[in-house]
This record gives sequence, C-alpha cells and structure tokens, in this order.
Amino acid sequence: MYAALDEKDQLINAIDCDKAGKFKCPNCQRPVVLIRGEKTPFFKHESEHYNEINERPVHKKGKSMLMKALRDSTSASCQIEEEVYLEDIDQRPDIMVDGKTVIEYQCAKLDLKRLSKRVNSYKDKGLENLWILGGDYLSEKITKQHLKFLSYNPSWRFYIVMLNTETKKLSLFYEVRFVGPFNRLAYHKKTFAMKNFRHFLDFQPKQDQIKQVTISEHQIERIRRINDPKINRFKTSYYQRHHQRVEDFLVGQKFEMLKPIYQTYHWMMKCGSTPRRIRQPLLNATKKLDQE
Repeated sequence: MYAALDEKDQLINAIDCDKAGKFKCPNCQRPVVLIRGEKTPFFKHESEHYNEINERPVHKKGKSMLMKALRDSTSASCQIEEEVYLEDIDQRPDIMVDGKTVIEYQCAKLDLKRLSKRVNSYKDKGLENLWILGGDYLSEKITKQHLKFLSYNPSWRFYIVMLNTETKKLSLFYEVRFVGPFNRLAYHKKTFAMKNFRHFLDFQPKQDQIKQVTISEHQIERIRRINDPKINRFKTSYYQRHHQRVEDFLVGQKFEMLKPIYQTYHWMMKCGSTPRRIRQPLLNATKKLDQE
C-alpha cells in the first residue's frame, strides 16, 4: 500500500514519509512498516511470526523441534515456554527458558536495525539471547550475511548456530575468525542430531592455537591493483608518512588470525589504519571480549 495512518491518525503517503515511527493500515488498523528499496517506497503489514495463520511452516516446525529438545534435555523443574508476550518491551520471543533466556529461531531475512532493536530490548530486560538460524539463512557454510548474528562465549568463542528442520540437525559454527590480509572467513563446524541436543549444550571443543599466514605475491599484486578512492587515499597518505609504498612494506609480513568483528581489511590495519567494527548486536564490547 502507498499510504498509511501515522501516530496522529493522519494519512501519509509513503513517498512523502521521511520519518521513523509507528504506522497502521487505514482499513484494518493493523501495524504496517515503511519499506524503502530501489523502487518506489511503500507500506506493508508487519509479519506476525507468533500468529499461527501467518507463521511459515519451516519456522513452526523448527520451533516445535527446539521446544521438544529443550524439554528432553533439561530438568523437569526447568520452565520452557512458547511465545510469551513481554508487554513492557512489546516483544514475543519464540521460546523462553526459566524466564532468563530467550531463544529466537530466525528464518526470514531480518535487517540490522530490527535485529538491534530486538536484541537490545532483551538485554535491557536482563534476558540472555540465543539466536538459531534457519529458513532463508540456512547454509552449509557461513558467509558475511550471517555475521550480524555472531555471538560469543568462552568455550565456542565467536559462533553461529543453524537448524535444518529437514535433516533434524543442528550445526554449530565455532571459533569463527578472519584469516589473512583480506579477512577470509575461517571456522570449525560441528553437527548435532536434535535427539542429542544435550551434546550440543555441553560441547567443549579443544581451542585452536593462534595461527599465522604470510602474505603472498598474488595478494600483494591484488592490493597494488585496487582501484578504490578511499584505499588509494590511504595508500597515498601512507607513502607520504613513511616514504614507502604499502606493497613494499607488506612483503613478507605475517598475519595472525583476527577477530571477525572488523570491516577494515587486515592489511590496512597492519599499515596503521584505524579499524572499523561491523555492527553485531549480539556481541557486547566488554573488556574480556576485546582481550580475547
């Protein structure tokens, strides 16, 4: 739809709407959201993932699997609840465990803004978050589209979890790292049958030693051929400060494994560039994490 009611019940056209806020459908009064893409902006009804009429089969099936696995692998006194409405933060997590931890089974694509809002609302309420990916996010490997869901704990370090409802298997991607000058993703993967959910919860991998790789001639040539204005300005600045090209400085340089939280290429950081972090709502910028 191309028009909706704003918070003052005034009709507003999507093309003219340049503000954030709550909107509703003029016909059914249900909440709608403003969609901005490459084409003309428009409003669409919010997805009610807790409404069984609208809930995708893959989401409903996965949530049911997780509920059963949790009940089978925890004590009888552990309270496992489904779709508990948290009125004070207007959220309805898929699963609540003992009133302390929420588990979200995320199947539909979710933008960073909405993910941050949901994660932060749970944190403000003192709730732990565990996000398990499936549906549109399901993959045999992790890519950079998954990194906004990156979590951390001392046993698995940086990790992502996926559930395949067809194979009834849970995949844990752990010790996620960036390797080499161009931040190539590296990780370990362990798969668990849902009937062995307790093994997943108790998994304690042997942690890797820090590895180093030496930059190759091919990678140096790739850096030399980069034609990006920002990187070219950085290379010029580096030469003016050090009277040496970055390509010459990088010959023979070794790169240790890097935490997967940076947008900046490792080779630029090696040359003194200030690193920029990826926005990852589930990661807390704690002193312990920064020292990991």
